[in-house]
Amino acid sequence: MTKFPQIDHDQARGALSDTYEDIHSTLRVPWVAFAIRVMSTFPGFVPDAWQAAKPNMSTIQAERSADEIRSSSILPGTKPPDSRARLLEKGWGEEKISSLNLILDALNYGNPKYLLLITAWEQAFHGRAAGGRAALPPGLAKSIPRGLPDGVTKLHLVDHDEASEEVRELWRREIDMHLHHGPASDYRVLAAFPDYLKLALDEVLEPVVRTPAYEETAIRIRAIARRGVADFPSVAGVSRESLESSCSPAEIAGLAGLLFMYTRFIADITIDIIRLKQAFDGPTSATASKFPVLD
Repeated sequence: MTKFPQIDHDQARGALSDTYEDIHSTLRVPWVAFAIRVMSTFPGFVPDAWQAAKPNMSTIQAERSADEIRSSSILPGTKPPDSRARLLEKGWGEEKISSLNLILDALNYGNPKYLLLITAWEQAFHGRAAGGRAALPPGLAKSIPRGLPDGVTKLHLVDHDEASEEVRELWRREIDMHLHHGPASDYRVLAAFPDYLKLALDEVLEPVVRTPAYEETAIRIRAIARRGVADFPSVAGVSRESLESSCSPAEIAGLAGLLFMYTRFIADITIDIIRLKQAFDGPTSATASKFPVLD
């Protein structure tokens, strides 16, 4: 398995590095999404698309849309096995479990935001509803605080070159299970806990991924994201036509494919992390934002 082409945070320079930092601060998330790192290989697209999205993604309205996605991402049916009990059996202490839980909380907070953002970029790219229809009510137009939430630090994404063969095999399983093209950021983070990652795949995710309930949930939250984006106060992306002077036809076609692919990819990962969190603390905790902002 080779690493899918992307520009990781430590490789970004100039305007792209500034954009990555601004995404952290504006969205209050401790990593830059896989989708953004891949689309950053197309010169100029991510900084311009981000500047269009930023005024919208910094609002209370976007925060509430992300909350709705999160609350709608729980899978119906049988609850997952208790991961906390299984990790205690494996010799984990409560402190290590708490550290893992904080990471899941941070991923769980950010994934719905990234689903909104990439949905906005895809909608704008194709000239569909991506904001600007009407002004938001004052309460929803307010800006959320900048910066990472208290107690949250930037996450470390295990790189392909530093991963053990055990981790690479777990990534291959995750990729094949979802029919994805590379390991999501979330799974690069969780690779720091390979025994947990194996447990998560074996007992929590493999029984449900790509089942009818999983597919229906992905469709539902993508629809919620499109509705949320349509209500943005301004257009939250750039159009295909605006890129014709700076991108080749092949690059425009590549961006179209990536935007389409990642709206589904991020929906899958949103559902996954909700379910991993549910396996620790139940559905109510799994769907709640652990880093709420005041209206």
